[in-house]
Amino acid sequence: MKKITYLILFIISIAIMVGISFIPALQTATTSGDQYLGIPAFWLVIYADGSFGFQWAGFFLNLLVIYVIVLVVTKVYQLFYRFITSP
Repeated sequence: MKKITYLILFIISIAIMVGISFIPALQTATTSGDQYLGIPAFWLVIYADGSFGFQWAGFFLNLLVIYVIVLVVTKVYQLFYRFITSP
C-alpha cells in the first residue's frame, strides 16, 4: 500500500475512535456525574461542572488498537478482492 493509503487509514481510525466514544450505550463509567469516554481505554473525561480532561495514554492506545483493526480489515478485503477478481 502507498503512504497516502496509510494516512487515510489513520484519519479513518481517528474518526471511528471519536465516533465510538460518544455512543451513549458504550459509556459504562460514570462516577458522581463525571463521564469517562473511550473504548477500550478512557481518553476523555467530561466532569459534572462542564469542564473536561484529556488523557493522552488512553487516546494513543485507542488510536493504535483501532488503527490495527482497520489495517487488518483492509488487508483482508484486499485479499478477498484479489481472490474474487482473479481469472
